[in-house]
Amino acid sequence: MFSVLRKGIIYRDVDPNIVEHDEDIDGVEWSYGDRDVYRGRIDPRYESYDLDVYWLYDDNINKVGLVEYEKQNSKEFRVLWFLDNPFSTLLHDKRWVSLDKTLWSILSYEAYLDCLEDGFSTVFDRCLSSKYRLITPSMLMEPPCLYSCSRCKKQSIQPLKCHERYVDKKNYFQYDSFLFVDDSFIVYELKIDQPQHASSEQVRSESVQGQPQPESKDEQNLPLQPQ
Repeated sequence: MFSVLRKGIIYRDVDPNIVEHDEDIDGVEWSYGDRDVYRGRIDPRYESYDLDVYWLYDDNINKVGLVEYEKQNSKEFRVLWFLDNPFSTLLHDKRWVSLDKTLWSILSYEAYLDCLEDGFSTVFDRCLSSKYRLITPSMLMEPPCLYSCSRCKKQSIQPLKCHERYVDKKNYFQYDSFLFVDDSFIVYELKIDQPQHASSEQVRSESVQGQPQPESKDEQNLPLQPQ
């Protein structure tokens, strides 16, 4: 999940489990917009960025998002919720939807058998010679390179050692057609005709002033313990 207040920070703890520094504390109930949640301690991993980051939990002590504050200005903050799928969560955009089909329904049966034979370890490389290139959430977080050998014509997203002096490194995203898939190869797309929840870039550019301020409900406390 990309930070909004600090370009370059990626929040990776997007599972429902309690983060370690929040275990066995009394979480204070806060209201952010129309949601009541329990807030943990400041996450020490982000203090060096001049941010106060708190993880947020529901009544069942499942992690549901985080709030990041400017350390020097507590009125400047962003609430980042976990959404329905990995692309929506990463990019803060509800318009990303599953197409309820997998990559294997798009590729030929022969291509599926080839990938199966390799234990699905070469799926991304095999798609380099197809109409589409694949993009996963992890690729958006850490963009891969495309390695291409001008001598043997091999291509891979892993460094090639066939003829090193002939290997060129290119931008993987310089292409026309992509398929967005998760780790299970379920296909997603951005529904551009739907109302926008707010892309990460738009959220960055919005003024924080005038937003509903969070409300602390000090009388409500809940021990945060692992399930």
